[in-house]
Amino acid sequence: MEAKWRFAVLGSGNGGRAFCAQAAAAGYPVRLFEPLEETEDIKTLKKDPVMGLEGDLNCSGTVDRITLDIAEAMDGANVLLVVVPSFAHQPIFEKMIPHLVDGQHIVIFPGNFGGLRLKRMMANAGCKAKVSISETASLPYACRIKDAHTVHVYKLKKLMKVATSPCEKGTEAVAILKALFAEKMDFKAAKNLLEASLDNINFTLHPLPVLLNFGDIEKHSSTFRHYMDGITPLISDLQEKMDEERIALGRALGLTLVSTMQQLKEYYGANDTTTIYDYVNSPETPYADLVGQKVTSRYLTEDVPGLLVPALCLAKKAGVSMPIVEATVKIASVVHGTDYMARGLTLETLDLDGFTATEIVEHGK
Repeated sequence: MEAKWRFAVLGSGNGGRAFCAQAAAAGYPVRLFEPLEETEDIKTLKKDPVMGLEGDLNCSGTVDRITLDIAEAMDGANVLLVVVPSFAHQPIFEKMIPHLVDGQHIVIFPGNFGGLRLKRMMANAGCKAKVSISETASLPYACRIKDAHTVHVYKLKKLMKVATSPCEKGTEAVAILKALFAEKMDFKAAKNLLEASLDNINFTLHPLPVLLNFGDIEKHSSTFRHYMDGITPLISDLQEKMDEERIALGRALGLTLVSTMQQLKEYYGANDTTTIYDYVNSPETPYADLVGQKVTSRYLTEDVPGLLVPALCLAKKAGVSMPIVEATVKIASVVHGTDYMARGLTLETLDLDGFTATEIVEHGK
């Protein structure tokens, strides 16, 4: 019997390849779109398109097609998985929008305000395709590419928040994801797209430890462990205060955000720890073997402009103070010689600058 769902994975990084392996192993037709160039890995996969997962998940399957042509990747697909860094959302969406057709489900992993951006871009492009747009608060996997054919999964999350617009399509989107993961993880509904974007724990976990460990990272970049070495009791305390600022923003917008501590326990397993420092050093941590960091890593270059900057813009719109978040953006801007507030994901970038805070929340439904 023909598979009900036919997948196109847009993005060939760690997460994109993991999704390809997962879908292929489950017996679903899946195509992979490489958005940049034909690397040696892509050449290898074109010759032998078997992709597999090892570690917390062990499976493999054959991908139908690997292509640098997004139209070819999307042809016949009714589920589009967008798995690229947030700075790549706009170019991916620009390529994707002309080929959208009625009935497709789009899921952005992680959302990082991508759902809001895609809705505005579709409207501005006059795209009338009746599609659903979903996004998650995080990637389902803590994973890294091992070689062309293999992605190592350090840990699969147990629970994932997912939001869908229009909201009445949420049940079907969740059913697709549960089928894809063969019930190995559960999903819960977010109120709207904005809530899922603001609940990305990379906001809290990534930037501060890099900024506060610059010297050690510069000296020992190949062996530095972001979570195990970079998060100390004091840094953990600052992260939790930063997390409180994020949750306060959600409250001002009428959204119920989940603390980073609670999300860690939902994702990887509950225990009796009470601080981020204690959790990342507990048996449930997925981070023990994650080695290697740079002062120019995506933990700053992606998460500062893509998560902290839009949150700050929303906070100003809602009248909420975020002093630690603001300081983090300023310091990252200074050390990188880049004005992240100017080049980050602002409300102007999202084409939402003329909206009130309430209208922005409503736009995510």
